[in-house]
Amino acid sequence: MGKDVDAVASFQVTQFRCNGFVIGLTFCHSICDGLGAAQFLNAVGEFARGAEQLSITPVWCRDLLPSPLPAPPHPNPAVPPPIPIPDYQLEHATIDIGVDKIKEVKQEYKEWSGGSSCSTFEMVAAVLWRQRTCAIEVEDERQVRLVFFANCRQLVVEPPLPKGFYGNCFFPVSVTMESGRLRSCKTVFPVVKLIQEAKAGLPKQFAQWINNNNKEGEGAADPFRPPLEYSTLFISEWGRLGFNEVDYGWGRPAHIVPIQGSTVIPVAILSSPPGVGVRLMTWCVQQQHLQPLLQHINHYII
Repeated sequence: MGKDVDAVASFQVTQFRCNGFVIGLTFCHSICDGLGAAQFLNAVGEFARGAEQLSITPVWCRDLLPSPLPAPPHPNPAVPPPIPIPDYQLEHATIDIGVDKIKEVKQEYKEWSGGSSCSTFEMVAAVLWRQRTCAIEVEDERQVRLVFFANCRQLVVEPPLPKGFYGNCFFPVSVTMESGRLRSCKTVFPVVKLIQEAKAGLPKQFAQWINNNNKEGEGAADPFRPPLEYSTLFISEWGRLGFNEVDYGWGRPAHIVPIQGSTVIPVAILSSPPGVGVRLMTWCVQQQHLQPLLQHINHYII
């Protein structure tokens, strides 16, 4: 491979004097999504443990993914402007939420909602989005946005995707609210409900996108081009992707840590800490908002 060509995937293994080791992985996201990357690592682990055949055969089959219908011709098609690149720098912060607090908030939500339950992701995403909005102090009337990417494999049914499919198959789900309204919520429970409603609308939104019924030509935003603004927060759940199941022969990993891919896109990764509970690994605020964020979060979770 030439020096000017980037590899689609790269491994780096670092062994410590204690005989523990770290495996670093970078890959081209055009090849696979998070589920596909975890499938790849689990396959490496199976071969490392001596397997002659994989338990899940990898399948390419990109042709099975439906493509959006072309938009009808427009006499004066609008060319989307280039995405502006922010000039701020985001600071890293790790936030642990104990399992007892998670159970407590879930029970409170069940009482508030009249018996409905919520997932850990929905609860943590609501807490972080609300408390971050309080910390960054944007104008009350400004729209703030929460974006997360949902797996769509179960929505591809004619024909269904095979079990070993490892390509990209996700759809961005967005929740928006005025900053002042979000900050004024006395609890995060209405925010949790909004997130649940957005998730419930995924099949309809995905179908509209596939059938090109989102009226993009009439001014609607492309769901795959969310605004890269400070008022937009991206959050991703890694706990169910399969990274924590990888075994190279020494058991499952003690910890999984993302590499910060950008210093200008506000991101939070929801993962499992070495102990119990939830660990948020974030780069989502500028330096002047870091301590306010931690104070707002700690005020809620402690």
